[in-house]
Amino acid sequence: MLNNQVSKAVRLAIAFGAASTAAFSANSFAAEEGAEKVERIQVTGSRIKRTDLESASPVLVLSRDDLNVSGQLSIGDILQQIPAAGAALNTAFNNGGTGATNMDLRNLGAQRLLVLVNGKRWVSSLGSTVDLNTIPSSAIERVEVVKDGASAIYGSDAIAGVVNIITRKDFEGVEVSVYGGENLKYNDGRQYSADITVGTTSDRGGLMFNASHVTQQEIWAGDRDISSKGNSSTTDIGRIRLGSNSISMSSDLRDSLLAQGYTENSPGKDSSGFDIVPNGAGSAVGLDSFRNRAGDVYNYAPENYLATPQERNSFYVQAFYDLSDDVRFVSDFMMTNRKSSQLLAAMPLTIGSSFGAAASRVDIHENNIYNPFGTTLYGDVSRVPGLTDEERKKYVTYAGQRRFVEAGNRIYKQNDTTYRAMVGLEGGIGDTSWVWDASYIYGKNSQDVLTTGLLNLTRVNQALGDNCNASTSCVPLNLFGGAGAITQDMIDFVTFDSVSREGLELKDYTVNFAGDAFELPAGVVGMAVGFERREESGYDTPDPLTQSGETSGNQRDATSGGFRLDEAYVELSIPVFDGLTIAPAIRFSDHSAYGSNSTAKVGVEYRPMDDLLLRGTWAEGYRAPSISDLYAGNADSYPTLTDPCNSDADTGVVPSLPGCAGVPNGYEQANTQIRETRVSSPDLQPEESESKTFGIVYNPSYVDGLEFTIDYYDIEVTNSIGRYGSTRLLNECATGDNPSSCDYVDRDLSGNVIDLRNFLQNSGTYNVEGIDFYTAYKFDTQYGSFRTSLDLSYVMTNEFDGEDQVGVQYGDAGYPEYKGTFALDWSQGDFDAHWQTRYVDRMQNYYDVVGYTPSYPGMAAEIGSYFVHDVSVGYALDAYNTKISVGVENLFAKEPSREYTNNDFAISTNNFSVTEYDVNMDRFVYVRATIKF
Repeated sequence: MLNNQVSKAVRLAIAFGAASTAAFSANSFAAEEGAEKVERIQVTGSRIKRTDLESASPVLVLSRDDLNVSGQLSIGDILQQIPAAGAALNTAFNNGGTGATNMDLRNLGAQRLLVLVNGKRWVSSLGSTVDLNTIPSSAIERVEVVKDGASAIYGSDAIAGVVNIITRKDFEGVEVSVYGGENLKYNDGRQYSADITVGTTSDRGGLMFNASHVTQQEIWAGDRDISSKGNSSTTDIGRIRLGSNSISMSSDLRDSLLAQGYTENSPGKDSSGFDIVPNGAGSAVGLDSFRNRAGDVYNYAPENYLATPQERNSFYVQAFYDLSDDVRFVSDFMMTNRKSSQLLAAMPLTIGSSFGAAASRVDIHENNIYNPFGTTLYGDVSRVPGLTDEERKKYVTYAGQRRFVEAGNRIYKQNDTTYRAMVGLEGGIGDTSWVWDASYIYGKNSQDVLTTGLLNLTRVNQALGDNCNASTSCVPLNLFGGAGAITQDMIDFVTFDSVSREGLELKDYTVNFAGDAFELPAGVVGMAVGFERREESGYDTPDPLTQSGETSGNQRDATSGGFRLDEAYVELSIPVFDGLTIAPAIRFSDHSAYGSNSTAKVGVEYRPMDDLLLRGTWAEGYRAPSISDLYAGNADSYPTLTDPCNSDADTGVVPSLPGCAGVPNGYEQANTQIRETRVSSPDLQPEESESKTFGIVYNPSYVDGLEFTIDYYDIEVTNSIGRYGSTRLLNECATGDNPSSCDYVDRDLSGNVIDLRNFLQNSGTYNVEGIDFYTAYKFDTQYGSFRTSLDLSYVMTNEFDGEDQVGVQYGDAGYPEYKGTFALDWSQGDFDAHWQTRYVDRMQNYYDVVGYTPSYPGMAAEIGSYFVHDVSVGYALDAYNTKISVGVENLFAKEPSREYTNNDFAISTNNFSVTEYDVNMDRFVYVRATIKF
């Protein structure tokens, strides 16, 4: 009976592309007296070799055929389309993107998913996420996704699950493949790839080499109607906001401005002032050269990428050699270089105290030849001469804004290189069932980032200050003229290019043993034990001007640090009686930063009949703090916040709250984006999790080729690492609910918040719960072979800190209740055809959830459901060992629903989520040709 079970499992694995083997052992055993020997295999999610492909943990497998049928070139893009995937970084992130593509499972974050290559760790970032673009798809045999906690087996980060990428093995010959595609209507988003694989094997060894190149071209946000508008108050003409008393207590400037016809905002109140812009083009300046600002905005969207470009070159070499009958030498090396870029609209210059400490140091001196006001405008009232502190409290500082459109766009270019080398030995121990392996991994990622179009605030201050002329090698800056007022000489004087560098180094030492421990009445107890030492170190070195804060970009300090992690584990497979197996495991960890911890897991497999498997797991998990969590340098950010100390709009009186004492009446925050400093925390503890799964696998013997799988999951994460929260700091300080929060809030004499130190802590909680359903059926007819499959994910709970997010669209992070894929494959003779539809359930707009809809007509209360159809056909020219495929992604050019009419009040950058929906919004047509010699 055992042989029949194995045979059936193998047939199903081949039929569904679901072979879950990480490695085949040379050891075998007889199932019954006189029976033929069957091989043991290692299934991802366990270190113990076994005879059954189905385990206690739910595993999704993508075969090489599955990868080739897809029109995607990155394994990251393919994995982001599976129904269990959540929102994660990809190349459609322009503002804030890095060129990387991550994988998220269960919406728990990419940092809580472990990525392995051939069962061993891959090189991650400083934040513990893996860029899947570093792994060339052409070198991949299959991908196995374990969809439950696996920290007891593999260690840190395996809270949501594990992605194990298996490379091609035992390859013979030469294979060349080329690919090309573009969007049919817009003729953009072109992609090209070319790869070659060469391999040879002998009785004692084998060698394989793979080289690949991928080019991905950009799509412009302005070329799609849904993303073509994005308005900013920092326009391509100068904007100046002046309080009535902001120049001098005795100045007659207010009267002069009123005489020119400019309207005073809130006249008679301490917060009164003027908001004016140049009234024309050119460099002319003067009090008569302005007008009242009347909704002037700048549409930055056409100057932004919707999909970012990149080029990748990868090389992979793997080899094995049998040193003896019992010992094999194994080795592999992979290197990927990625050149990627993002492009944003021209740099906005924002100066004055409302835009942060560095911006507040910029004064516009009365002797600047372009200053039309006849007096100095101070960026910070603390430097105004001749005033007492009490008088300074009454001052309202200026705020200046200007897009440097004359300087062109901001460009961010990454040159990223990742390489990883592994050497090891593996073998058996005599005539026993025990096998062992030992390996050493060295990996390194390094990235240089060139940023153009930034502004040097020290130079800006000089160019707006006193005594700026040719004799002082200074070029005066005109911020008060219209479009075109900034000349090339001005640009050359105040702009600079920034170069920053970051990287991570990995060293990993492992030893594993697995085999039969002893025999019980119900069968043999399998056992695996192992030891691992992992050392990681990393750095981030920003440009000197970025570190000093004298730049229009965000200030960021340098990062440097590392850790050592020693671990040991034991895993057992215990047969209780015929059909029932229990698999406990425990791992002990000792971390140089926080100390020791342990995690455990128990899996249960029960087969009441040949066709039916009942399975379940209970697992503890953990995620060690990353290098960024522990040691990242302080960095600026500018979140949109509402200050609880703002004055009442009618009375001008500051709320009588304890934390608002000292804030002058009439205070109103000058900018909705308030500066925060993001602070790392070296005293962090590991995140912890508890996960439970229960599932059923049914392969009815009376219907050959049919499979059903349904799995329930429940994962709770506690002590998750997250920031305390700027809104929380502001509110707790203001109300006095937590007076210590005021230690992290700094205000200037005018009441403006000039810094919030938003630190990391172990306090967050996640709770995700849902059901995964999968079915597939393969059958043959006189018209060919058919295969159908349905993969559906139903999310019951998705709570973060007690807030359930199921069915809500949060900009680029959406949490649909249902996601699914349905596929139909056909083949006959030399022909094959494939159709797949992807479904994303409708979601409620987050702004509607919090009640903004009545105030913002034009905002979509609901994001509609989304169906996308992908098709392809292939033809094999057997005489030439060639396969040609033609496909169309997004066959009906489906567009996602808009969040807002014109993106003025969309929560996402592009008016739709770039993690849930395709950015092409067009038929992407591609051709792939593969020839083997």
